[in-house]
Amino acid sequence: MAARFSTSRLVRQLQEDLTPLALLGCAVVLLAADTAYQHAGDSFFPGGPLDETAHFLTALLLIQLLPTARREPIAVPALVASVAIDLDHIPQYLGDRFLTEGTPRPYTHSLLTPLVLLVLALAVRRHRVLLLGLALGVLLHFFRDLAEGNGSGVSLIWPLSDHAFSYPHAAYLLLMGCVVVAELCLVLLRPRLGTIAP
Repeated sequence: MAARFSTSRLVRQLQEDLTPLALLGCAVVLLAADTAYQHAGDSFFPGGPLDETAHFLTALLLIQLLPTARREPIAVPALVASVAIDLDHIPQYLGDRFLTEGTPRPYTHSLLTPLVLLVLALAVRRHRVLLLGLALGVLLHFFRDLAEGNGSGVSLIWPLSDHAFSYPHAAYLLLMGCVVVAELCLVLLRPRLGTIAP
């Protein structure tokens, strides 16, 4: 019973607006995890946990940009997918590269994955919100992968091409800084805006 209560409470917290203190805390932890990952390199440990922490916090901060009503139903699946997509690296860590022949990351790290999820969302109405959340989470994962700074990039248009796309890591940090500042402004101004009569 306690575990169920704790889980439901955690889900609600992930769906709600972050407080200014929580926003700043997420930004600081993201910067620390990202910096540590750059030094740790592409290792299973400690690189893996640091990378997934940065992916989770990147997704958490970015989905805060969505209106609350839009964010609530897709927040949890998006956050899960933003980390779970990296399970496709497991065969590589076990010595089998059947998912990465000719590409810097597994084939599932391409736009084909969210495209399949979007098609399924259109086809399976009952699970549409879940599938849309998963597609969003995968795209948010790619947003960070494209700028991880190790030069590998992401083969976004596989199987049409193995070409790996990327953008500067500094641009990622700048964009995330702008996101945090914008969200802080919105959170601090929202109570004032709510008191202004129409």
